[in-house]
Amino acid sequence: MTLSENLDCTLQNASPSLAHFSQLIDLNWIEDSLHQTGKASIRRRKLPAEHVVWLVIGLALFRDQPIGYVVEQLKLVFGTTDYCVPSAAVQARQRLGHEPLNALFSLLSQAWFQESQQQYANFQGLSVCAVDGVVWSMPLTDENFNHFGSSKGKTAPAPYPHVRATCLVNTHTHEIIDAQIGSMDQGELTLANRLSPPSQSVTLFDRAYFSADFLIEWQARAEESHWLMRAKDNLRYEIIQRHSSHDFHIRMPISARARKLNPTLGEYWEARLIEVEQAGKIRRYITSLTDSKTYPLISLAKLYVQRWEVE
Repeated sequence: MTLSENLDCTLQNASPSLAHFSQLIDLNWIEDSLHQTGKASIRRRKLPAEHVVWLVIGLALFRDQPIGYVVEQLKLVFGTTDYCVPSAAVQARQRLGHEPLNALFSLLSQAWFQESQQQYANFQGLSVCAVDGVVWSMPLTDENFNHFGSSKGKTAPAPYPHVRATCLVNTHTHEIIDAQIGSMDQGELTLANRLSPPSQSVTLFDRAYFSADFLIEWQARAEESHWLMRAKDNLRYEIIQRHSSHDFHIRMPISARARKLNPTLGEYWEARLIEVEQAGKIRRYITSLTDSKTYPLISLAKLYVQRWEVE
């Protein structure tokens, strides 16, 4: 089966042809990404930069095929011949680098996210996202080991190098809105600090992301950028206001270490704490959505279930 036939099969519910697949990515976005990063082709090559972008996309979709086969099937060679030696394709990919793909990913994710907001219901006017981390194994090379490291076992590192990513995902469409990739000596929270949440949104986190510095900054990154997570069992707080017997506005102390790392932090920060009985147990959630009338506690508890969509 050819690459075109494989793609037709994969996209049979969305597009009937390879040509239609290419229409999913505006050619102007590819050109903009190349110009933004200074990677646009000045002279006409057999594999100009805009074709190499398609090559990288093709390689990602069909990882079991050699690079020359993908070039041939996508008809990427510019000029009178349909063939170029595989080494030329490898060199073209190396010349392109990762910067144009980063820029293109940002353009695509934002455009598709905005489109999805017109098609799917949201939560009280807020789009719903979730953040989580993932670790992938990489090819076994000294270069990958030195650059990315590997997971640490009880007695020795894992036998393969690993790469860590933290992703911001649209819980309705499962599309990735933003992602940060790093070495294994960078934690999920470190990578999450570089994510860009959309405006008018609520992001669902697990308890590993509980940090006053991180969550306060998350709210400041975009207009009405909120968060919701399970509360830690040992959460220290004092109640400022009671909305109901299970719904509180609270104040929490900020550690001296956190204030030392970020002197702009005060001694306390505030949030909302709710308690809900689920499956015979009391579950506690903490959130920046402090308006108890607009965001009832039962609705928030049900909303948190969508965090599992990121998995």
